[in-house]
Amino acid sequence: MLPQFELYRPDNLEEVCRLKAAGGVVVAGGTDVYVAMHGGKLRPQVLIDLKGIADLQETAYDQTTGLTLGALTTHRMIEEWDLIKEKYYALYEGCSQVGSVQIRQRGTVGGNICNGAPSADSVAPLLAFDATCLVVGEKGQRKVPLAKFYLGPKQTVLAEDEVLWKILVPPPAPGSGSAYLKYTRRRAMDLALLGVAVYLALDKGRIEEIRIAFATAAPTPMRAYQTEAELRGKDCQAISLAELGKMAAAEANPRSSWRASREFRLKLLEELVGRAFTIARQRAEGKNR
Repeated sequence: MLPQFELYRPDNLEEVCRLKAAGGVVVAGGTDVYVAMHGGKLRPQVLIDLKGIADLQETAYDQTTGLTLGALTTHRMIEEWDLIKEKYYALYEGCSQVGSVQIRQRGTVGGNICNGAPSADSVAPLLAFDATCLVVGEKGQRKVPLAKFYLGPKQTVLAEDEVLWKILVPPPAPGSGSAYLKYTRRRAMDLALLGVAVYLALDKGRIEEIRIAFATAAPTPMRAYQTEAELRGKDCQAISLAELGKMAAAEANPRSSWRASREFRLKLLEELVGRAFTIARQRAEGKNR
């Protein structure tokens, strides 16, 4: 049973920021908030329902500036949008593996980001695509790279009066490919024991750009910056997948939990990075989707 609370349904961001500054808890799809409330982990006095705010619902793509996703964009919208499959396939792979169809129909990308869970399936692909968060508060708006959005588990840079407005994703380069691999204990609405996203852009067989991101490999979603720097400019075919996996795993800091041990996650990471890299390379070469 949910505890008693006051519900506000504002129609503009100014009111949302004011209510949040006064201690209200924002709810988008509610797939995390209501579960936490039902379990007694969260007992807000005031809930702020964002679903009626048109400014949070924008979805657009421009060849120059890239993808714009309002914070209320649902996982199901991403899953069914052909443009995402064409240009941001790893994001499709991440969002299409969130919970069930019913959860994806209700849950939002913005909520997945702001929940701050290290296992968020949409966040690792967005990190690999170098996404930026557009945040709005009572004093105005600011841009925060998604890679700098997290301070710790369930902790973000959002101030008391701020909300996530939009997610901005640059256009992928010509000759690029991406992949997201999620490892779970069972193929049925399970959280990721580990998630790996790779974005790869090639130029005449050499790695022009590479971004590698992890879910559930550290206290927050993360990028493997040192591994990326080591690989840029190298012949793609000359990369040792075993060495790649070891380099990437050396940057990770997973914890042990009842789902999996730290040691298992590190060994798994070594394997999944190589697999995701191979799939992204094949897609960049036009040999795979």
